[in-house]
Amino acid sequence: MNAALDAGFALRPSEAISFFRQKANKGTKQWGELAAEAHARQFAVAGATSNALLNDFKSAINKALTDGTTLLEFRKDFDRIVGKHGWSYKGSRAWRSEIIYRTNLSSAYAAGRYRKMTSPEALEIFPYWRYVHNVSLHPRIVHEAWGGIILRADNPWWNSHFAPNGWGCNCEIQPVSRRKMARNGWKEDEAPEVVTRPWVNPATGKTEQVPTGISPGFQTNPGKVWMDEEARRAAVALKPVTAIEGKPPAAAPPEVRRSVQKKEIRKLLDTRAGVVEAATAPETVIKALNVETDSVLLSDDTLSKNLAKHPELKEDAYVALPEIFEDLTSIKLGKEETKAVALGRWDSKLFRLAIKRTGRGEIFLTSFLKVSEAEAERIAAASKKIKPGD
Repeated sequence: MNAALDAGFALRPSEAISFFRQKANKGTKQWGELAAEAHARQFAVAGATSNALLNDFKSAINKALTDGTTLLEFRKDFDRIVGKHGWSYKGSRAWRSEIIYRTNLSSAYAAGRYRKMTSPEALEIFPYWRYVHNVSLHPRIVHEAWGGIILRADNPWWNSHFAPNGWGCNCEIQPVSRRKMARNGWKEDEAPEVVTRPWVNPATGKTEQVPTGISPGFQTNPGKVWMDEEARRAAVALKPVTAIEGKPPAAAPPEVRRSVQKKEIRKLLDTRAGVVEAATAPETVIKALNVETDSVLLSDDTLSKNLAKHPELKEDAYVALPEIFEDLTSIKLGKEETKAVALGRWDSKLFRLAIKRTGRGEIFLTSFLKVSEAEAERIAAASKKIKPGD
């Protein structure tokens, strides 16, 4: 991996993290089952069919993105995950762990760069992009030939040639300003002709057309696919219900409101777009946060972060949020008094819920995880708590 990518990981690229977290798990028996374009929306590890196994790998990659975990550190997670699940994989440990690590991080970082480079502000300053072929132990002749090509950012060529363009590809795309074009005497080039070659997918047996010079599986631009998907999601984004059977949610019978909340949570789990009312805050929470609403909201951003960080939580736990908020065992305010932590119980399990009051006086759930009895006791004793009913 080139120095630019390593530097990007060290800087905790927020866009790359967002790209990775929005992916949904997809179990596959072998590489090739998932279409190239689908890799921008789904997380897969060839040969990993168990959702629990994928959750652990996704959590390890998420940690690598957010904390700057090195390959050597990731390999420790790889060994732990393989041992935990008894996973039998193809290839050597060194090769397989590096493929999982570098492929996921490089594609996430590239997607993050694409999103930043296509912002209106960036395009105003950097209307051109330049293909850069970095030093590689095994350089691809075609990639070397692309080195130095300068095209406008909106040229369709980037839809299939935005690096990385293969396994271990160290190429990158650099934004170029008009000033730099003039200073270096650079001119806009003609986009190379996209010549495809037939490739038989070993998983499906179908023949696909892949651009020459690009490895199968890398023929799409994950950043563009992601942004197109974001636009689609925005068009169908969920909003908190404003009426239940013609009345405000607070006026609906508790059992009816709970049923609606559960349905909305399921919708959010499916669409990962928007904000829903996930629970009803008890009076204790309302007083503690000094708000006038009893609606606890859950956003797609929080859901994606929580799913990535706490893969042990199953979907039924999220759907149970309305019931968990009905059985809070303790609530404590944070130092800012706009945040609070509550402990709730459901199905004999204990959960820690972090909530906050926004500047608009709304209540948002910001994190949600399962805790042990001992952990719950430590949380409850950490600071003065407000008991339900106080």
